[in-house]
Amino acid sequence: MSDIKTNREREIAKNFVLHTRKNVFLTGKAGTGKTTLLKEILKETDKNYIVTAPTGVAAINAGGVTLHSLLSLPLKTYIPYRDRGHDPEQFYDARELAKHQKFNTDKIKLLLELDLLIIDEISMVRADIFDAIDQTLRRVRKNSQAFGGVQLLVIGDLFQLSPVVRNNIQDILSIYYKSPYFFDSLVWTGSEAVIVELKTVYRQEEQEFIDILNSIRSGKADQKSIDRINQNYSDTADYSNTITLTTHNKKAGKINSSELEKLESESNFLTAEVTGRFYENSYPNDEVIELKVGAQVMFIRNHAEELYFNGKIGKITEIKENYIKVKGDDGITIIVEPVEWKNVVYELDKVSGNIVQNEVGTYVQYPLRLAWAVTVHKSQGLTFDKVILDLEGTFASGQLYVALSRCRSLSGLVLTSKISEKNVIIDSRVQTFTQENQLAENIEEILEIEKSKYNNYKLQQEFSLTSLLAIVDPLEDMVKESDMSEKPNRVVFFKELKLSLQKLIGISTTFQSQLANFFEDEAIDVSHVLKRCVDGIDYFTEQLHTELVIPTIKHAANYAVKKDEKKYTKALDELEDLFWSKIESLYSIVFNEKKVYIGDRKYVNKVSSADRKSKAKAKSKKVKGETYTITYDMHKEGKSLAIIAKERGLALSTIESHFTKFLKEQRVSIFDIMKPDKVEKALKVAQANPDADLTELMGKMPFKSSYSELRWVTVYRDLLQSGDSQ
Repeated sequence: MSDIKTNREREIAKNFVLHTRKNVFLTGKAGTGKTTLLKEILKETDKNYIVTAPTGVAAINAGGVTLHSLLSLPLKTYIPYRDRGHDPEQFYDARELAKHQKFNTDKIKLLLELDLLIIDEISMVRADIFDAIDQTLRRVRKNSQAFGGVQLLVIGDLFQLSPVVRNNIQDILSIYYKSPYFFDSLVWTGSEAVIVELKTVYRQEEQEFIDILNSIRSGKADQKSIDRINQNYSDTADYSNTITLTTHNKKAGKINSSELEKLESESNFLTAEVTGRFYENSYPNDEVIELKVGAQVMFIRNHAEELYFNGKIGKITEIKENYIKVKGDDGITIIVEPVEWKNVVYELDKVSGNIVQNEVGTYVQYPLRLAWAVTVHKSQGLTFDKVILDLEGTFASGQLYVALSRCRSLSGLVLTSKISEKNVIIDSRVQTFTQENQLAENIEEILEIEKSKYNNYKLQQEFSLTSLLAIVDPLEDMVKESDMSEKPNRVVFFKELKLSLQKLIGISTTFQSQLANFFEDEAIDVSHVLKRCVDGIDYFTEQLHTELVIPTIKHAANYAVKKDEKKYTKALDELEDLFWSKIESLYSIVFNEKKVYIGDRKYVNKVSSADRKSKAKAKSKKVKGETYTITYDMHKEGKSLAIIAKERGLALSTIESHFTKFLKEQRVSIFDIMKPDKVEKALKVAQANPDADLTELMGKMPFKSSYSELRWVTVYRDLLQSGDSQ
């Protein structure tokens, strides 16, 4: 969508997210560029953010994590008030939520550093889940503001997907909520969020079609619009050359199976390679896909170099071991190779304090799916040039709009059954919410005011010490619940430490209020505010050092020389680092792009500064290809593949795949990783059967072999045939 032009709504949404702390709901019709705008925001923001979605597949597609995994939310229904009258197997309240969420210190630190929480496909998130998110963040961050002071960017179209609520659950939810939609949650109702609807549609260019889609989306389609759509009805649709959108999984599956069986070519069963943690409910397509030459397929992701896009249709013309050829509607044949989807987790870099993504699992499979038919639900976000709509059957709210808006033009639409006005189903609660939440006429003025407020707020927050308590509290609980030796001494230490911290928090809260009053008083000059900040930095750094750092060092020294105290002393070391980190952050405060404290620092953590530098190198973000370099260097040290896998904590199949790459690049010899006699025997079979896939070769081998070994042998064979083998 590189042709997107700057427009008012996009700029307003972007600026509110980047330069204010207001919660933002980014919505808009299908094809208005919501995903593209999100990518822009993520590139430009300096805020610590986490991307989430309500389902596994949506999270993988968004490059994030599920809400439930991030916040350890129970798979039950949240009740916003203390109420024992409901089945505990189906419902939970704030107290039970806290018992369920046993966050470790690393997760707490992560949530403490979170500035911006992004939720994609927000229309699917129920009101009770939204309130559970709010409750979790307030409790963990020790912050009574909405979402614990975290800014939210929620994205989606309420006129498309809606929350799934079973009848027995709906009966209970209706006691507490006007509707199951997130906007009727208790926290959102009072959050004064900015709601920005993107207006410009980039998917369709025909104004007539755009107008019809708008009328259906808003529930205002008249008979004239319905009649125009019905002109595309046909009882002789050619299913073999166009994708069909239907309302049910079974129907889509039946069409795909039927069309696949008609092909006389041989079936190929292609299995995904899954490594690490990658849960089945997050797989972007089937782990084993059956494909044939002649099969109609759809690409399910965008290519980095734009060779194909998510939703592109084509036909398979050739299937080889390492690639598939697909001919698109444009007549261009694409060589398709397996691609990698990553499962990530968010972690806090202990040195920089930045939230970073770390890969914990991969799913490697061809980015294809049979595409004679797909459900309307699974077509969400896709764009097609030609579509057959088989919408006979049950209609849900927004379903007709989603189906129609997948197509670029009216001319590309074919209907197998006619529609009527009764098929235009819109939830009146969504209509009301949308009508009541339009952009204010003076939204630009509001934006400038909020920018200034955010700038001042950031300075005030630099003096907040509440997050330190969020770490001390669980450590104190750990000691109280343990059977450690000298337990009374440890309990007394944490009690005194906590009292000192709570006293400091009280003073810092008063100081923050003073700063807020200064900003409200136009008679007070900025220079006076900065002088007070310098005084505050001097005071709080001294108190942190005297009342928190020194007592922690002395307490840790009592246990550093004792046996079996490694875990405890490590926790104390991390606590000390946390206090030092706060001291350093106070000295480093920037306001209006200028450093506030320019004098010499009185307190410097000289002992661990060198350690921090080494940690920074070790924990820095992985560069592209680094994992292969590590494997290669370990191989050069003489370590076996099994030892490399064990020491790196990776699956053996992952390390074996690295060596497939090394063989292709001729960085290693096949005789380094396979016995010569085994290579010789396997090579004869591979040369005698040049068109056989790995499964067929496996059955012809005179000895037991792994798929990785066969892959190495075929790479070696191809190199020999090309004359490139050294």
